[in-house]
Amino acid sequence: MYIFFVIVFVDESGVKSFCNCVAVGAVAFEARYGVPYMELGRHVLERIRRMARVGGEVKYSDVRRRADVEAVVRLISEVAEVRFRVVHFTSHGDVEEAVAELSRGAVLVVLDNQLLPRRPRIGARVIERDSRRVPGLQLADVVAGYARSRECR
Repeated sequence: MYIFFVIVFVDESGVKSFCNCVAVGAVAFEARYGVPYMELGRHVLERIRRMARVGGEVKYSDVRRRADVEAVVRLISEVAEVRFRVVHFTSHGDVEEAVAELSRGAVLVVLDNQLLPRRPRIGARVIERDSRRVPGLQLADVVAGYARSRECR
């Protein structure tokens, strides 16, 4: 019998300044006990790199220019639950509230290290990492960019 845990990766898209539209994107993986979070999403990220002809870090801006964004988001949704929330930014509390909502059910939340000025208290273990090294955060960046392009006009 395998025990599964939910691990959520969270990133945002948009300038966090007063009265801006900011999209917070997340990808939630069911991970088996013992599987490192650094491995989650790696195989789908490699497929996206090939689709978008990107050599390094995958960003929404690259995917938008070089691939079918809808197809990429569908690909991500085949391996993880895609979540997003769009907020009208008035304070970092707005983003923190969105992170808490998107992280429901998680035992581990991996945030982009530039997302919030301080670590949120959301009832799960929270770590901050550089998105260049974490496949799940790169997938969350694509989701956040996609959500912002659809919802922030």
